Amino acid sequence: MNRETPRKFATTPGTRDVLPPESTRLLGVQGRIRERFRLFGFREVLTPALEYSEVIEEHNLRDVSYKLFDQDNQMLLLRPEMTTPIARLISQRLAGSPPPHKISYVLPAYRRASVGRGQSAELYQAGVEVVGSASSREDASTIALLVDVLQSLGLDAPTDYAVVLGQSGFYAGYLRYAAPDAATAVTSALAAKDLVAVDAIARELPANAAAGVRGIPRIVGPAKDESIIEEAGRFAVGEEAKEALENLREILRHLEAHGALGAVILDLGLSGRHDYYTGVVYEAYAAGLGFTVANGGRYDNLLRRFGKELPATGFAIYLERLLSVLPEEKQQPLLVLVGGDVDGIEAAAGLRSLGVPVLHLSDDLPQEAAVEYARSVEAAWISYPAAGGVELATTDPPGEFVFMSPESAARTVLP
Repeated sequence: MNRETPRKFATTPGTRDVLPPESTRLLGVQGRIRERFRLFGFREVLTPALEYSEVIEEHNLRDVSYKLFDQDNQMLLLRPEMTTPIARLISQRLAGSPPPHKISYVLPAYRRASVGRGQSAELYQAGVEVVGSASSREDASTIALLVDVLQSLGLDAPTDYAVVLGQSGFYAGYLRYAAPDAATAVTSALAAKDLVAVDAIARELPANAAAGVRGIPRIVGPAKDESIIEEAGRFAVGEEAKEALENLREILRHLEAHGALGAVILDLGLSGRHDYYTGVVYEAYAAGLGFTVANGGRYDNLLRRFGKELPATGFAIYLERLLSVLPEEKQQPLLVLVGGDVDGIEAAAGLRSLGVPVLHLSDDLPQEAAVEYARSVEAAWISYPAAGGVELATTDPPGEFVFMSPESAARTVLP
């Protein structure tokens, strides 16, 4: 006798259903971020969740991608991040438009590597990309936009968050000039944030080269402290490192003009999370959270893969991580209106016209059942239609029903 295997109706590993009130907060935050992006002139795009596997070149990203095949047996990936799909979109769809292209998005990405690490395999993201300008002013403006978004959501720097800023070309340029044979090993160790390994490699190098290999990753401090850049200047040897440090100086100068410098901490050893970064890189950290809430940087070579020589810069915000550190906000109170015939419909419509969120139940529930239902949907108020108004009461604790006109009910319910 064959027994059917019980079917699983749970969410897949690394994913979850997002329920109210968290879903309401998430959608609200997405809306507020969209508005900040719009005010800075960015145009929003939507890209497919599926991309051909050739679109994503970086090995680390390909390794963590969900893979499947189409009807022609071509490999597809669920997009593991948004920067590369937007680079593809710009090279294909905006090739005839004059740069720079200022693009925003609010979309999920998918990564297998997050499963089992306390993170999500479905990452809700919001971000911007500026494509077609090599100016340090655009780097500064995107960082300033990130600061603006975080502040608009109720976070204050430096107590609630900080943007850690580095210049990947500075350390790379130093290594290529002073310790070329050790450059690959040092870069790999630094990417893993393993300063012990960096120090071990430095011990095998001549003293002059070792000083920078050990010293640069430890140059960290507030961006307003001019001595940080002065200290970095000791290791600005070779044209590449000199140009990178001058680029960083220019970005800091413009960040000060934006009023965003106080939110920034310099870290000259920061190299970025993706191989495609070529210049300035940054990560946003929030107090009490072990993960970054945003990261970004300059990637001047990525569009070359799609046949376009266009420099670019941008950032991505991880919305669920951000949501976990945002200050709690009072939710707009919900009112449950129970029963009634035409008078119930009219009462609900009248309250809504006054700005009251109303969930109308058609069935005539007794008060005890109605209060239980109202609590289940986190409604603060419950009411029944009455001639010329409604009978209104609180749900927690259950209050006495009081007759009120629609206008009085609206003034009572709304904050």
